This record gives sequence, structure tokens and C-alpha cells, in this order.
Amino acid sequence: MDDARRDREEARTLYELLQDQICPLYYKRGDMGYSPEWVKMAKHSIASLLPRFSSTRMVSEYLAKFYLPASRQGRRYSEGSFDNARKLAAWKAQVRRNWASVRIRRLDTPLKSIPYGEGVKLEVGVFLNGMKPEDIVVELLIGRHTHRQMPREERHYRFEWEGVMTEQGEHRFVLQITPEMCGKLEYRLRVYPYHELLTHPFEMGMMCWL
Repeated sequence: MDDARRDREEARTLYELLQDQICPLYYKRGDMGYSPEWVKMAKHSIASLLPRFSSTRMVSEYLAKFYLPASRQGRRYSEGSFDNARKLAAWKAQVRRNWASVRIRRLDTPLKSIPYGEGVKLEVGVFLNGMKPEDIVVELLIGRHTHRQMPREERHYRFEWEGVMTEQGEHRFVLQITPEMCGKLEYRLRVYPYHELLTHPFEMGMMCWL
């Protein structure tokens, strides 16, 4: 369903549950002034949700998702008297100096449609303004057509540097892909800086779209 219809259907379902089940159950009070069925449901909810929504689970997730990765990254930066930290800082400075002039353009002729199961080769030229091919990631995002700004459930495919330059001084990146989905698809291309020592792939906050 499209987004507007999905919202209407989900809102209708929610109100029907409230009207036909939740509210009648809550106000079905007995001689003691409360609804035994409601209390039973509330206790079941507490018992079933407690293992998930608890301080133990919260702390363990903080540990696994934040504290331990931060500790490991800190040790990586401090290796060799902080050689990795200095290396990454110098790389970031170079990227910030050069990124404003980075640009990407399509080299192949886009196809309007391809038969399902057939492959397609995409080629782009990226002007790096003095940076190296390993300093960036060229990526294809593809997903089913929706009315949203970006496709849902998009899949990512990474281009590879072909090892050659264009006449305009661009690095040539290629991607051979056979889409695993059929129907109307949306896709976009993007370039962003990359270094193996980054804590997050989008840490630099820089990206070029095509």
C-alpha cells in the first residue's frame, strides 16, 4: 500500500482495538471496583515485557553497543604512541581541504529497463582533487519505488576502482550488478570519504549524490 493508505488503515485498526477491546475491558468493573480481566492483561504485559525493558538489559546494551566499541577504538588510536590517531587526523585534514571540489558523473548511458535476471554495468567518473581512490567509497543504493524521498529497504552495492583515469582526470569506478528485486526500482549513487580507522562510516559528514 502507498503511505497515505497505510496510515489510514493503521489508524483505523488502532481505533477499532480501542473501541471494541481495550476500553470495554478497562471499564468492565466487578464488585471490587476494578476489571479483573484488565488486571490480568496488565500483569501479563509486565511479566512478558520485563526481560526486555529492564535496567539490566539497558546497561548490557550500553556496554555492548557503546562502551566496549569506544574502548576498542581508543586502544586502536593509542597504539604505537598514538600513531593511528595522528594518521587519522592528517587524513581528515586532507579530506576537509579537498572535499569541496570532489564531484561524480555518470559515464555509461542509463537504461530505462532491463529484463529480470539480467545484469547491468554502471560506470562513473569521480574527480578526487588530489585524494586517492581508497580514500572514498562509491556506492549504489537501490530499492523499490515509493512516494518517500528514498526507497524502502534499499540495498547497498559498492563500486570498484577500475585502475584507469578518464580524459578529464577522473578515477573510473565500475559496478556489475544483477538486481535481486523485480518491478519498479529507484536507485541513487553517492560518494563519501572512508578510512579504516573511522569510528563510523559517515563520521566526516560529507557526501556527494548523483
